[in-house]
Amino acid sequence: MLGGRVAIVTGGGRGIGRAHALRLAAYGARVVVNDAGVAADGAATDETPADAVVAEIHAAGGEAVAHAGDIADLAVGEALVELAIATWGRLDVVVNNAGIGRPRMVFNMSEAEWDDVVRVHLKGTFSVSRAACRHWREQAKAGAVVDARLINTSTGLLVAGGAGQSNYVAAKGGVSAFSEAVASEMAPYGVTVNAIMPAARTRLSAAGWRMERSAAAFDDTDPAPIAELVCYLASPAAAAISGQTFHVRGGRIESVGGWQ
Repeated sequence: MLGGRVAIVTGGGRGIGRAHALRLAAYGARVVVNDAGVAADGAATDETPADAVVAEIHAAGGEAVAHAGDIADLAVGEALVELAIATWGRLDVVVNNAGIGRPRMVFNMSEAEWDDVVRVHLKGTFSVSRAACRHWREQAKAGAVVDARLINTSTGLLVAGGAGQSNYVAAKGGVSAFSEAVASEMAPYGVTVNAIMPAARTRLSAAGWRMERSAAAFDDTDPAPIAELVCYLASPAAAAISGQTFHVRGGRIESVGGWQ
């Protein structure tokens, strides 16, 4: 389904991002796996999860390279696009997934807890998107046929409420608005832009889940089904879908309306 396409996945070392990277590669895409290797709250660690995911993809016969930069740095956004092009000669898909969590009630939230979450989620999405969209626009203006995909990660807390997550929800609301605007901007250049609101058990969300997993039943808290939707949106088959938001959990996909 994705043979010959090249994708960047930010935050691709763990959780939902890892599922995206593995499934994109399984469908034939070549993947740049970006992950800074930080803790769930953004604190520095010596972990290299992007390398581990790349090793999994290689072991399965796929192609991937690792990148460990901070995507909220605009130079890193440029470097990711340059890495994809230098390695495989093209870029077709960007999945902006990276994020951190600093949950706190608004009356207890520090300036750093606000700034860091907004920086990673919102500025990080802008950083990689800007670099990719510049590349695709240049291709289109040079006469190339562009069939590219930008897939951004919002949150279902925008429709379900997010007590203790005002910084996170504010950033993700920005991602949703950003996605709608960029879908309009990039339509003339052959680029679709969509957003997903994923619901899955990850290290950022585990504390919020109240149900137990069942070994015998379909686990609708697994990130893998979310990756299937992302792979479809990344494929040539989804060329007519843009400016949309999809809430996805397990086997359920819901189209989320605009600001209403």
